[in-house]
Amino acid sequence: MRLQKAIFRLKIREFTVYRSNVLMNFCFGCVPLFVYILLWKAVYANDFNKIGGYSYTQIITYYVLVFLCSKILNMRENTIEIADMIQDGSIHNFMLKPIDFMYFNFRMLIGEKVIYLLNICIPFLLFITVIHKFIYWKSHNIVYFLVSLCLAFLLKYIIGCILGFLATWIEEISGMLDLWGNIENFLSGGLIPLSLFPEGIDQVISYMPFKYTLFVPVDIYMGNLERHEIFLAIGIQLIWCISLSIVLIVTRVKAYRMYSGYGS
Repeated sequence: MRLQKAIFRLKIREFTVYRSNVLMNFCFGCVPLFVYILLWKAVYANDFNKIGGYSYTQIITYYVLVFLCSKILNMRENTIEIADMIQDGSIHNFMLKPIDFMYFNFRMLIGEKVIYLLNICIPFLLFITVIHKFIYWKSHNIVYFLVSLCLAFLLKYIIGCILGFLATWIEEISGMLDLWGNIENFLSGGLIPLSLFPEGIDQVISYMPFKYTLFVPVDIYMGNLERHEIFLAIGIQLIWCISLSIVLIVTRVKAYRMYSGYGS
């Protein structure tokens, strides 16, 4: 608990310094949402029947949730930080001290995301107020949504750590992260809902982890899943978390064996 408080204090100082940058990035990130509203209004035109199981308000709410969840679940900076620590040798500080790196890094990340949410809550509420007539309010699945979102956060963290430890073998991982990010954004439903994909492609995607990092939590909120389907989806998220945790442990052990750190 003492460590967690110290981490939160550290992150509060950091975000206080860069709070204007955080707010500006968030506000400019809202611009594409207005574009989506106009784009889908043109798609639906005067016919507001459902497309791919989504009404007009549902599709707008989908993109609002995707935008917010993507900000919360974004692990790119954390992945780059792990890679930089491996390449500049600073990760051996954790190898020599009685602090588990993964535990410390995860706590730091949680503190960062909590402070980020506190920073953007007011502008996000203002944004929702502006477009409230386009929002599809659905509260009876909110608990399942939050559980699924937490599992998606853990899954994204594990994947990000695996990619970060690859810096032991790959000198520059930014290109790989760009490629991975584009693939993940497409296959996780970040561009369009996966329900709009042809049925065969949707079934193939169901066997990959991407769907469970974004689309599933949002789909649960939208009420598109029955109770047994929600439990099945959350169960698959747990299976992916456990499976990829094993991959992370193996990757971390192999990375530490190959790692050589010099300097202070």
